Amino acid sequence: MSRLFVIICVCCFGFANAQKRDFFIFEENEVYSLFNFMETAAKMPGTSSTYQEFIDGKLSGDTDFKKAVQDFRSVNFNEGITRHDYPRGRSYRKSYLTLLITNAVKSKDLEDFNERITGILPMNEQLQMYHSLKIAQPYFRKFVWNENQSKVRSQIDQLKKYNEVNAQLFLKFNQFYKSSWDKEIPFYVVLYPIPGKNGTTTATPHGNALCIGSLTDANDTVGTLGVTLHEMCHILYNEQSKNIQLEFENYFKQNQSQYSKLAYSYFNEAMATVLGNGYAYKIINNNILDKQDWYNNKTINLFAKAIYPLTEKYLKANRSIDKNFIDEVVKKFQETFPDSIYEYAPNFNTLNIYTEQLNSNDIFDNFFSYFDANSIGISSPYKNVSQSSKLSEEESSFLMLIDTHHQENFEELKKAFPEIRNIKYNSSVQNISFYDAKNRMIVILFISKKEDLNAAFEKLAEYREIDKTKLIQY
Repeated sequence: MSRLFVIICVCCFGFANAQKRDFFIFEENEVYSLFNFMETAAKMPGTSSTYQEFIDGKLSGDTDFKKAVQDFRSVNFNEGITRHDYPRGRSYRKSYLTLLITNAVKSKDLEDFNERITGILPMNEQLQMYHSLKIAQPYFRKFVWNENQSKVRSQIDQLKKYNEVNAQLFLKFNQFYKSSWDKEIPFYVVLYPIPGKNGTTTATPHGNALCIGSLTDANDTVGTLGVTLHEMCHILYNEQSKNIQLEFENYFKQNQSQYSKLAYSYFNEAMATVLGNGYAYKIINNNILDKQDWYNNKTINLFAKAIYPLTEKYLKANRSIDKNFIDEVVKKFQETFPDSIYEYAPNFNTLNIYTEQLNSNDIFDNFFSYFDANSIGISSPYKNVSQSSKLSEEESSFLMLIDTHHQENFEELKKAFPEIRNIKYNSSVQNISFYDAKNRMIVILFISKKEDLNAAFEKLAEYREIDKTKLIQY
């Protein structure tokens, strides 16, 4: 999540029966901070543009560092472990990146980290990543860590003062989500430094680690706390039991609105925003709701604000999410975004991409320059793709990047989608977009080489939505 700065007054927040246990363990950690430094230098998704500019300004001309970044980036962090017995719409999955980061935040040094992660990656990739981090460490210490570690530690000292508030909000939100998270398992909140006073920061949840970017010269203790609670909510949602996940998914499926699928795809992020940036802010800010934007994505921001009154009503009554809640959420999404069912961006929030030869990093780099996504997967090749269980069973939108053997692969797609069987291949066609019989948005883009990706995604963003009167868009 890209962090939205919030300035709040620090007020006293009293709860009966305050818990003594620290649910949040705030700390700084050099190993994870170094890992994030390399993620940012490699311009991986979910990293701060402000931090990227800082690193480029210091090290863009250093060939040894650039080589280390290239080696780090070439490791496949996107693969992972998926539980197929969980609801498809929730995609219960632990990426290699998450498994690596949960170990990084608990590692005392790089050697300890390297030992902890043995067995997660193929050994050659593990060693490649380890050596790239080892090479980058002196640069990281010189330009970031040595000067800013004490600043991060001071910020952490301020955050620890809110442990009682955090405990009570955890209990309330855990009940609201019907989550299976155990109160005996703490959250490790790791602040990593981003040098400077102004700019963008990011935060991500991994296992029981909440990784929070912090501008080293800013004093935004309560804002950082709000981001922390937001990320905690993602974990509570993801760690609902299988039965509860099925229950929630069925509520959305049973809803007859054609907007229910889109509302479901945004539900996780919107709820975390409502609870962290809305409700928690209001409690801490002397019962005054933040009138500024809560999130830097327009759809999520407006959706969260639309469902805030309903959420607050449930929280005050100590109620958990139920079918009536979900039905109201879908209704609010439809009222707030009436044109969304035909727009590319909302339908790309949950997306599966097919390609023949394009590299996943190249696809992600260009895609995320123009669109956001809550869940995105990449599959290949096109051979017998019409028989793919994913293509026949997944309920997400599909983006088919035909990057080789255009006519042959297009003919293969015709077998899967009767909607396009009467279209003859034409080398001038760039985009075919439609809804299939399962009400899924299908977008077919013809790409000649990886350098075409940026222009292709830029054009999609420019056209914004499907012309529902035709299949060939341009």
